[in-house]
Amino acid sequence: MKWISVVGIREAETVAFAQRNLPSYTAMCRAGAAVARLAEGIARRAGLRRAIVLCGPGNNGGDGFVAARCLHEDGYDVEVRLTCVPAHLRGDARLAWKDMTAAGLLPRVLPSPEAWQDTPWADPAVSPRRAVIVDALLGIGAKGVPSGAVAAAIHWANGVAQVCPRLSVDVPSGLDADSGVAPGEAVRADATITFSRPKVGFANPAARPCLGHLTVADIGIPNDLLETYAVLPPDGTELIAAPEIRHILRPERVLDSHKRTYGHALIIGGSPRYPHAPVLAAQAAYRAGCGLVSLAVPDCARPAAAFWAPEAIFAEETPGDLADFEAIAIGPGMGALAGERLALLRRLVSDAQAPRTVVDADALTALAALRQEGWAPDGSALRLILTPHPGEAARLLGVTPKEVQGDRPAAARALAANYHAIAVLKGHNTLVAEPGGRLRVCMGGNPGMATAGTGDLLTGIIAGLLARGLGTEDAAVLGVYHHAMAGDAASYAHGEESLVATDLFETLRL
Repeated sequence: MKWISVVGIREAETVAFAQRNLPSYTAMCRAGAAVARLAEGIARRAGLRRAIVLCGPGNNGGDGFVAARCLHEDGYDVEVRLTCVPAHLRGDARLAWKDMTAAGLLPRVLPSPEAWQDTPWADPAVSPRRAVIVDALLGIGAKGVPSGAVAAAIHWANGVAQVCPRLSVDVPSGLDADSGVAPGEAVRADATITFSRPKVGFANPAARPCLGHLTVADIGIPNDLLETYAVLPPDGTELIAAPEIRHILRPERVLDSHKRTYGHALIIGGSPRYPHAPVLAAQAAYRAGCGLVSLAVPDCARPAAAFWAPEAIFAEETPGDLADFEAIAIGPGMGALAGERLALLRRLVSDAQAPRTVVDADALTALAALRQEGWAPDGSALRLILTPHPGEAARLLGVTPKEVQGDRPAAARALAANYHAIAVLKGHNTLVAEPGGRLRVCMGGNPGMATAGTGDLLTGIIAGLLARGLGTEDAAVLGVYHHAMAGDAASYAHGEESLVATDLFETLRL
């Protein structure tokens, strides 16, 4: 999905409202309902039934009023805090305020900095009861340093960060949507829901600490209008976002289906030191909807597999016949590849008739060595998906991890081109690159996922999607997206500090 400027989205909305039979208040109600749905998801994972909605005087505040009404109607304990007197509300925002108050929600009006400071909860050290904070203070048209009651509200929202997850509406208040720069204090959101298209400033790395998990919601602006004004940032990345990828995988299953309908994946890996890594990948492949998963692991890993992945079946440690499998993942927990396992990797990456293959972990290191020995990828079909972290990417490219991190888009593109593969460069804002084609970024995930085993889960998810019949690019994009979604949902439930890889099984939903 491409990005859009503030002027671009305003032009698209103007045409949609004036010429495409879309009432502006209908769009606002759709936006507010989308905010409420996401807030409820965050609240559910965090074990909360309370929301505090911070509203400013413009249409962003109107979105907040609609969200507050929806949350109230769904049985949540909702408090609305308004930074202006209601008489200052205009247009759709005033309509939304009237509908909210008619539903029985009366806002607490705090129109000055002093009003925020002279309350018992003004001191961040005296935190309120836990609640989801919805930031609907400033919209995409706001420029400059926030001031007055809005600045005080932003400061308050950041002060309760340790106890309250924060969801920003369209843009984190205080962040410039075009430049991605915060000239003053901006809300540091755990999640941002933006409408129609991601704003071009969000592509700026400086914006990302404020955005948290970025979600794009469709509110009915016609796609042809949005594409007319869509742009790419200088590095050419597009965003992996729900409106464009929801068509990739249809969750409906036919009534007369059976396990073979949904593919057979083979996970090859494991060693005495890492017996559980391929088991995690196998579990993830099943969670991705794969019908049958086989494990090719050494004897030392079989007890772990029998206990933790009873649905999986065992294959020979170095299988000879690969015709039974639609997809293969090689590398999780494997250790250094030698002998038959190295020969198997060479076969998987060289044989055009071999199943589509995910190459991960130590298999990537072995692949880098094969490349140095003169192996060249087969350019006739796009069969491989590489899933390196920055250190593995550096070995594949013959550079340093610092150089990879210094220009991640260039590194991802080089991996895809040099190995004729879909390259998934893991890390903060994971990238998915196609040889000579699209480069896409996932602005989901969180630091809590920097823990052992989460990479094995990603490998398994992608392998499971390949086995179900998805192409290599679609499987990589969908796998990265849902892996990040699961990680963020798990962080709401467990916190980033306490997150472990197996927590993602509870939250992985395709």
